[in-house]
Amino acid sequence: MTGLSGRADGVSVTVVGGGVGGLSSAAYLADAGADVTLVEKNDQLGGRASRLEAEGFRFDMGPSWYLMPDVFERFFGHFDRVPGDYYDLERLDPHYRIYFKGETRSVSEQSSGRSPRDGEQSGPGEEGGERIDVAADRAANRELFESIEPGAGEAFAEYLATSERHYETAMEKFVYEDRSSLRDWIDLDVMRAAPVGLTLLRSMQGHVENYFENPKLQQIMQYTLVFLGGSPRNTPALYNMMSHVDFNMGVYYPVANEPDDDGDHPGGIGVVIDAFVDLCRELGVAFETGVEVAEITRRKRGFSVVDEDGSERRPDRVVVNADYAHTEQELLPEHERQYDADYWADRTYAPSAYLLYLGVEGAVPELAHHTLVLPDDWDPHFDQIFEDPAWPDEPAYYLCVPSKTDDTVAPEGHSNLFVLAPIAPGLEDSPAQRERFREQILDDVAENTGTDLRDRIVFEEEFCVSEFVDRYNATQGTALGLAHTLRQTALLRPPNRSTAVDGLYFTGSFTTPGIGVPMCLISGQHTAEALVEDVN
Repeated sequence: MTGLSGRADGVSVTVVGGGVGGLSSAAYLADAGADVTLVEKNDQLGGRASRLEAEGFRFDMGPSWYLMPDVFERFFGHFDRVPGDYYDLERLDPHYRIYFKGETRSVSEQSSGRSPRDGEQSGPGEEGGERIDVAADRAANRELFESIEPGAGEAFAEYLATSERHYETAMEKFVYEDRSSLRDWIDLDVMRAAPVGLTLLRSMQGHVENYFENPKLQQIMQYTLVFLGGSPRNTPALYNMMSHVDFNMGVYYPVANEPDDDGDHPGGIGVVIDAFVDLCRELGVAFETGVEVAEITRRKRGFSVVDEDGSERRPDRVVVNADYAHTEQELLPEHERQYDADYWADRTYAPSAYLLYLGVEGAVPELAHHTLVLPDDWDPHFDQIFEDPAWPDEPAYYLCVPSKTDDTVAPEGHSNLFVLAPIAPGLEDSPAQRERFREQILDDVAENTGTDLRDRIVFEEEFCVSEFVDRYNATQGTALGLAHTLRQTALLRPPNRSTAVDGLYFTGSFTTPGIGVPMCLISGQHTAEALVEDVN
C-alpha cells in the first residue's frame, strides 16, 4: 500500500477531464478525504481509452496494449484492492507478430538460407513480407535473435539484463518519485543512480547499435518508442527499459471477471477503464459527463469553473486532465498562464494517427492479436513525422485484431481489427487525403501480410487529426501528448503544480512522468500528492 503524505478532508476538488490521469487523481484524492467531482467533455470516461460500439463490433479506440502490470497492481494496492477484483489477465502468445516489408521468407530462413519445412509457418508466402513472432517465452526469443545474427542471442540476454536494471532504478528513483524541480535532483539517492541517467542521455538508436548490427533486431528493440511518441533518434536511451517491459514482464489482454448483461465477459482496455471508474465510485467520486469546461479562473476563495452552457462550479481546488496546452491557451485568463503561445509552439508533440476501425467477414489467419508492419528503413517515416511533416510514403503501422483472443468483440463469423499509422501532428487531413491514404494502407496490408480486406469490410470508421482535435481538444491533433525527447523528459516537462496559480494542478500525458496508461496512473498520484501537500 502506497499512501499519500496527508489528508484532504472536506476540500472540494473539481477534476476537469476523465482520462486515466484524471481518474487516478480523483481516486487518490477521494481516498484522502476530498469531495471530488469529475467533469468530462465526452459521454464516455477514459479519455483516449474510449470504446466504439456499432453493428455488433466493439473497438478499443485508443490504447490496446496492457503492459507494466506491476503499475496496475501498485495502483489498486493503494486502495487495498487488486486488479483481479475487477478483471483477469490473459498473457498473449505470441506477444506480437512483425512483418518486415519486401521479403517472402521468415527472418531466420533469410539468415540460414533454408526453405520452410512442410507445415512450418513462414509468413503468407509470395504476397507477404518476412514474418517473425515474438513469443511469450524468453528462451525462444533468444534463439530467434541468434538465428538472425550470430552472437545476438547473448547480446539479447545482456540487453535485457541491462534493461531490467534500468527499469528498476528508473521506476524507484525517477518515476514513482516525482522529481519535477531541480532541487529534487540534488539528492544522495539520485546521485547514486546518476550513472544510469548520465550514460543514457544519448539516443535510443545509438544505444541499441551497441548490441545489435542487424537493422531488424534494432527495430524490434525500439518499436515501443511509438508508445512514447518518439523516434529512435530523438528518444533518450533511458527508455531501453521498455524492453524489460516487453520481453520480461509480458503483454496481456484484460478480461472482465463479471459477466455483462448478455452473460459475456468482455475484454480490452475499456474493461480496465471500467475498473477505474468503479473504484472511483466506491470511493465517493461524483461524475458528470457531456460537460465541456469553457473557463477556469482563480477567485479570492477557490476557483470558478464555468461550463459551455454557463453553469458555474466553485471548488477549493482544480485538477486538470484536459490537454495542457489547450487549457493554458483557451481556458485560463492570460495572467494565470505559466507559458506563452511561443512556448507551446516550440514543443515537440507526439504523433497523431490515422486510425481505421474495420469489421470484416471471415478470419484473418495471417494476423496475430498485435501485428506490426515495418519498412526495411523506417527513418523516412520518422522524418515525415518529426522533421519534414508529410503523409508517409512508406508507413510503419500497427494492426490490432482482438477477435483473435476475444469472441465478444465481433459477431460470429467476423473479425474485429483496426489499423493505426502514426503521422505528423497538425497535418491537413482532408477527405481526399484520407481516402488516398486509406487505399495506400489497404494495399500495403494485402501486399505485406497477405491479408486482402477490401471485399470483406462490413463496418468501417476513420479517426484522424481532426477527430483528435474535436473529441479531445488535442493540440495539433496529437494522439498521445508531449513526446519523450531529451528536452521533454523528467523535470523538463510541464509541472503538475501550476507555478502561476495556487491551487491549480495538472495530470496526464503532458506532465511527469509521461505518456501511456501506466505513466498516467502514476501522474495521477503525483498530482494528488502535490495537492495534499499544499493543503497540509
